[in-house]
Amino acid sequence: MEHKKLYLGFDLGAESGRCVAGELVEGRLTLHEVHRFATPFIHCMGHYHWDVLAIFVELEKGLALAAKQFGPDFDGISLDTWGVDYVLLDGDDRLLGYPYTYRDSRTDGMLEKAFQTLPQRDIFEYTGIAFHQINTLYQILAEKNQRVNLLEIADGFLPIPNYLLFLLCGVKKAEYTIASTTQLANPHTRNWAWPVIEVFWFPKRIFPDMIEPGTYLGKLLPEIAHKCGLREGIPVIAGPSHDTAAAVAAVPAENGNWAYLSSGTWSLMGVERDAPLITDEALQCNFTNEGGVANTTRLLKNILGLWPLQECRRYWREHGQQFTYAQLEALAHECGPVQAWLNLEDARFFKPGNMPEKILAFLQETQQPYREGVGWITRCILESLAFKYRATLQELEAITTQKLERLHIVGGGAYNQLLCQLTADAIGREVIAGPVEGTIVGNLGMQAIATGALADVAALRQMVRDSFEVKTFQPEERGYWEENETRFLTLSL
Repeated sequence: MEHKKLYLGFDLGAESGRCVAGELVEGRLTLHEVHRFATPFIHCMGHYHWDVLAIFVELEKGLALAAKQFGPDFDGISLDTWGVDYVLLDGDDRLLGYPYTYRDSRTDGMLEKAFQTLPQRDIFEYTGIAFHQINTLYQILAEKNQRVNLLEIADGFLPIPNYLLFLLCGVKKAEYTIASTTQLANPHTRNWAWPVIEVFWFPKRIFPDMIEPGTYLGKLLPEIAHKCGLREGIPVIAGPSHDTAAAVAAVPAENGNWAYLSSGTWSLMGVERDAPLITDEALQCNFTNEGGVANTTRLLKNILGLWPLQECRRYWREHGQQFTYAQLEALAHECGPVQAWLNLEDARFFKPGNMPEKILAFLQETQQPYREGVGWITRCILESLAFKYRATLQELEAITTQKLERLHIVGGGAYNQLLCQLTADAIGREVIAGPVEGTIVGNLGMQAIATGALADVAALRQMVRDSFEVKTFQPEERGYWEENETRFLTLSL
């Protein structure tokens, strides 16, 4: 019998985080959730911040619970999070304030300010990254324009997941998949885009060395090992530190022309490529070239995703209405087609707040029908997503000149069978949903590659096919989407 390997992965999202143990035996991976916790943001003095040290306390709880459940020995530990957010450190590695969340308003107007220094086309040529005001480039530019500029006293910069890994092992590095989301990295050299950093007068000294995903970073610090009941010397492995890169690594694709959709708070639709695609067409359609595993590029578009539904659910809960996501899906299914949709690129939907009220306001402004009810609002959001996926897939085929045969959906959105079926209907292609736990599977699988238990990404994807069930959705109702496509597209004009 093949020797069992045991890995521990942390997957942090905008709502919650998880600690999951993965047992790899004879090419099959079994998952065991050890700890689940909130990833809270703080609203203070008009700004949104991550309580990053509270999150670190939850990491330690996860380590301790894992030791109690599985014993003191693991073959690796790794961690992934959302993109773009970061910490600044002083010369003694102390935090210079709570890190801002990407939804904070301080980046309002920063794209236009950036283009006054370096034209949009030049930034895209250097970085290959699409233009969103949440990107780290505009966050740092906003910091530079603060009355008290912390960049002047900062000695270190780390993306959030790399900071948390630093707290675990004491090694400061920037892993490429997460660094690529900053819009400050070069997709050809897979290092920092120094000309961009220099032209904005960002201090070069703060940017750490960059490493590839799946790199051994260091050993779990002895004090943390002792505190949590783990052995000293457990390998801490960097990456892929970006959750979408981890999820794409776990797509159970074999061959052919396929696209992926990492579906969660954000929806990220794209293809895996051997090289970045930096063309006028890609820029015009706002596609981005983010770092992938095994020297690949993830050509993709960022779409708002399930965030509006998450915010609606939070609002309903705060007002005495408790719903699971399964209940919301069932209510939306009963509701039937709504004939009303959202422009998911409208800035109001990106910010926290009373989301049902924002949806009502948008529908009134665009003279669309509106019905009260949780199911109707949920269905409106899901249909809007499916329409957006249809438009994005069409753009993706146009800029790559590929005919894409199927769409793989990984992540939490794969739970939502109604959304998966609506997507299949909207795009007119086969949809393969799963694994739902794609991000943590990619996290654990890349640890297995880093420690020699799996040969490469092809072996990782074979492991996924052998270990997890997927569900296939075939297109059924095409007419609704074709008849209403023009109406939906006019909402974005």
